[in-house]
Amino acid sequence: MSDRPDTVASQTETIARLTEAIRQDPARPESHFRLAHALQSAGDAAGTLAALHRTLALVPSFTGAWNNLGVLFAARGRLPASATALRRVVAADPDSSDGWNNLGNVHLQIGDAASAVAFYRRASERAEAGPIPHANLINAMHLVDGIDAEAELAECRRFASRHAAALDPLPTARPRDPDRRLTIGYVGADTFRFHTASRSILPLVEAHDRREVEVVLFSDTPPGAEDEITARYRAAGRLVPTFGLSDAALAESIAREGVDIAVDVVGYPRGSRLLALARRPAPVQVNLLLMSSFGMEAVGWAIGDAKLTPPGSESRFSERLIRIDLAFVFDPLQEAPKVSSAPGASGSSLVFASLNQASKLSLRCIAAWARILAATPNSRLLLKGRSFTDAVVAARIRAAFAHHGIDGRRLDLRGWTATQASHLDTYRKVDIALDPFPYGGVITTCEALWMGVPVVSLEGDRVLGRYGSTFLRSLDLGDLVANDESAYVDIAVDLARNRARLAELRTGLRPRLAASRLCDGAAFARAVEGAYREMWSGWCGSG
Repeated sequence: MSDRPDTVASQTETIARLTEAIRQDPARPESHFRLAHALQSAGDAAGTLAALHRTLALVPSFTGAWNNLGVLFAARGRLPASATALRRVVAADPDSSDGWNNLGNVHLQIGDAASAVAFYRRASERAEAGPIPHANLINAMHLVDGIDAEAELAECRRFASRHAAALDPLPTARPRDPDRRLTIGYVGADTFRFHTASRSILPLVEAHDRREVEVVLFSDTPPGAEDEITARYRAAGRLVPTFGLSDAALAESIAREGVDIAVDVVGYPRGSRLLALARRPAPVQVNLLLMSSFGMEAVGWAIGDAKLTPPGSESRFSERLIRIDLAFVFDPLQEAPKVSSAPGASGSSLVFASLNQASKLSLRCIAAWARILAATPNSRLLLKGRSFTDAVVAARIRAAFAHHGIDGRRLDLRGWTATQASHLDTYRKVDIALDPFPYGGVITTCEALWMGVPVVSLEGDRVLGRYGSTFLRSLDLGDLVANDESAYVDIAVDLARNRARLAELRTGLRPRLAASRLCDGAAFARAVEGAYREMWSGWCGSG
C-alpha cells in the first residue's frame, strides 16, 4: 500500500514551474491546486494552506481543495475546521472515498471510533476505493464495543477478497530441506527505528541464533528518519531499504533475497505491507505480534500463546495457530527515569491514569472509570495522549464523565511530549494505571509496569483485549485481572485503598518485570525459532 515518493529535485522543479505558470496566469485554479500538492509533498504547510485558499477563492466548490484542506487542518490539530471542510467534500460528492476516509481519520483523532468505523465503511464501499480505507476500517473496528473477533475476521476476509485475491503469486523455488539454516525476512514497514513496535521486534532480532537463521529486514523507514535503533537493526541483520517501493516491488525484493519465511509484524495499521505478502514472495508467511487475524490465505501461520489465543479461538483466525510460551517480548530500549515513590503514599490525592490514545476510551470504559472515581473521592484521573489537549476532544471527554456525575476538574488531560523520557516521567505522578477496553494497552501497559505502576485490566474476548491480562498473569499478578466490569471497578478501588500494597508494587514491579519471561529476548527468540522450524518442516513435507 505504498507509492514511490517524488525526489527533492523533482519537487523543487515542479514548484518553480507551477509558480511561474501562476505568475503568467493567476486565474487558473488547477495551477494553484497543483502547487498546493507540490508544496505539501515538500513539507511546506504554510505554503500549502495559502495555495489551497487561493484555489477556493477562485472556485469555492473545488472538492479536491476542500479535501486537502481538511487533511492539512487535521495534521495541525484543527479538528473542527477539518471536519467542516471534509463534510463539504462528501456533501458535494457522496462517492468520494478520500472524503469519507479522511472524515474517519478526524473522528478517530477526536476519539469517536464508532463514527470513524461508519465513515471508513462508506469510504471502503466506494467503487474507486483502494485498500487504505478498508485497512483503516479494520483497525477502527478493534476499538468499538459490540464488534467481536468473528466480525473482525469477516472484514479481513472481505479485504483479502477485494484487494489481494487477484494478485498473482511470485514463483518461489526454495530448497525443501527441513534442517538447513533458514532465511527469515521481517516486513516491518516504518518500524525499524525508535518506534513503539521496536520494543518487541528489536529484542527478537538481536537474540536470534545466527547458526539457525539469517535475518533480513525490509525497512520503509525514510533515510532521514534512521537513528541509533536503526543502526542496531543493521548490526543484527541485513537491512534492505524499501522506502518508496510499491507492494509489487517489495514482494519481488523479498523473493530476490531468498526469504524462506516472511514475517509481517505490522498487520493492517498505517504503512501496512500485507499486499506485498499477498503475492506470496516466500513459501511460508507468518503473522507475528498479533493484533488479529489477517484473513488472508497467503499468510498461513500465526504465532500466539495460551493466554492471548486460548484454546477455542482457532475459529477466529484464517491462519493456522501455533502457540509458544508467551507470544510477546518487551525491551524499553532507552534508559527510563528512576521509579519514584507512589504519589498517593503520603496521603495526598491518589492518581489513576491511562496513557492511551483517546479513541481507546469507549463509553463503556469511561462509565467504569467514573464508577472508580466515584468510589474513591480523594482521587484524580490523568489522561495523556496526542489529542487530549484539543478543545473538542477535551470537551467530549469531560462531558462523558459529567454524564456519570464526575466533576471535570478531577480530570487531568495532557498532550504529547517530545521525548520518551518525558513521556515515562508522567508515571512518576501516577499510582494506578487503568487499562482501557475493549482495545487495551500493549506497550503502554509494559511502560506503566516498568515505571512501577500497577495496571488493572479487564480480560476481553479478542487478542487486543487480552494483552494486559496476559502480561499481568505472566508476572503472577492475576489478582489485578478482572473478568467483568464490576470486578474491574472493585479491583481498582480495593487497590487504591491498599496503600501498603501500592508502595510494595512500586518498588518491586520493575525488577520483577526485568527478570520475567516478558523481558527475556533470548527465550522469546528460541521459542519463535522453534515455531519457524515447525512451520518450515511442514512446508518441506508438503511438496
